[in-house]
Amino acid sequence: MSAPLCPDCRIEMEAQTYYGVVVDVCPACAGIWLDEGELRALMQVDPLILLSIEDRALPDVQYDPDETVQRRCPRCAIPLHPYRYLYDSPVELDGCEQCHGIWVENGELRKVFEELHARESVEDEERRQLAIAQYAIESQQQVERANWLASLFSLLRKRVPPFSGFG
Repeated sequence: MSAPLCPDCRIEMEAQTYYGVVVDVCPACAGIWLDEGELRALMQVDPLILLSIEDRALPDVQYDPDETVQRRCPRCAIPLHPYRYLYDSPVELDGCEQCHGIWVENGELRKVFEELHARESVEDEERRQLAIAQYAIESQQQVERANWLASLFSLLRKRVPPFSGFG
């Protein structure tokens, strides 16, 4: 089987292996093709690998695209469709609806990493705020229980005669 062709340059891409995951990189534009599940597999091993792949995939200084082409899947040749990574992020990738591969232009893996890192920071802050709120609720419940018990014992002291001993 021949090497897949870059969706932008139409030249053969080079296979590169990271933690056992083989990705295809265009030597001209430094775009990266990720087959279905490869992005997830890489992030599960180490999210920082996205930055490493991005840093190693350098575009050819001579590369200068002279025309915009309809991007096609390097695996099944159907047109790729743009979509927003994580639905609402500013990162736009191109995906294949048939084989579910992803085309990542030069610089976009860094944007994916930064978006994930930003979301984790927000989620961490939300978890901290939730923990503080839960602690405040539990603390308030303990105060209310202590006040209720104090009232109960106060009421009982008024109604029950004091113990006078044997006699």
